[in-house]
Amino acid sequence: MEEGVRVLHVGGPDEHSRALADAAGVADVVSVVDGAAVTDVLSERDIDCIACEDEPDSLDAVGVLRRVRDTHPAIPFVLYASNGSEGLAADAVSAGATDYMRAADATLADLADALVSASRRYRAEQDVALLNDLARNVYERITEAFVTVDREWQVSYINEEAEALLEVTADRVVGENVWEVFPEAIGSTFYTECNRAIATQTPVAFDDAFDPLGKHFEVRAYPSEEGLSIHFQHAATGESTRGDHLLALTSVLSYDLADSIESARAALTATRAANPDAEGLEDVEAALDRMDDLITHSITLANEEDYSTTHSTG
Repeated sequence: MEEGVRVLHVGGPDEHSRALADAAGVADVVSVVDGAAVTDVLSERDIDCIACEDEPDSLDAVGVLRRVRDTHPAIPFVLYASNGSEGLAADAVSAGATDYMRAADATLADLADALVSASRRYRAEQDVALLNDLARNVYERITEAFVTVDREWQVSYINEEAEALLEVTADRVVGENVWEVFPEAIGSTFYTECNRAIATQTPVAFDDAFDPLGKHFEVRAYPSEEGLSIHFQHAATGESTRGDHLLALTSVLSYDLADSIESARAALTATRAANPDAEGLEDVEAALDRMDDLITHSITLANEEDYSTTHSTG
């Protein structure tokens, strides 16, 4: 059963607060008479949403909204107007209201439904953001250069080590076609092997020089249904250390990252149970599946007895 939402009710008579507290899906209502106390309550209490009643003679709800948005830009805020107007509605939307309702058109039960719905969407968005952070943290714990591309060859992720080795920034390359970012790589061993990995869904390992940067790279690429995960490091020409580095990476993946992935999957399961309609959960699950594939491919390659010679093109 999903947890009820906690409402901050600003302005309006006490009977409105009581009606909201009795509504389905509402766990608690904190009431304040004006906007001056709103910031303090938000800093001291766990609040899911705000219902603010506009009272022309005593409470400027749009002013309260602007004050809230200065410190809480995403928390649901529903403005409930006793005497609404098109001008007030426009001001509310412009200031960032989640919803605008007029007492003449919506009952307190309608207000409660809007608050519960907005709060659950807000919680789901927060949960998805947290899961994305968990997935990103797992990626960042891979210490060698690491890039992912989708099946259209668009860069979906690049870590700091890869930025440094390739002399690019994430802002420049994420979302761009990797062959347009590095057109000199077309026709190279890197191009051929990465395309082979995608086509055959088989991991590849190879050496290749990239003349525009004057660097020689040792590369491993792991395909999945979503695209390709590429690990690489700078190495002196002719000096391959792929076996040692792969074994070290495998150790990290097997014992460290696997625990993080398991924790992230548990959080994903809990989020899906609480918010089955939350957007973005499939993307998080796909990222975790890709990491699992990465662990499996790494272990497979590391256990190949002839790895250091069979896969080398250098």
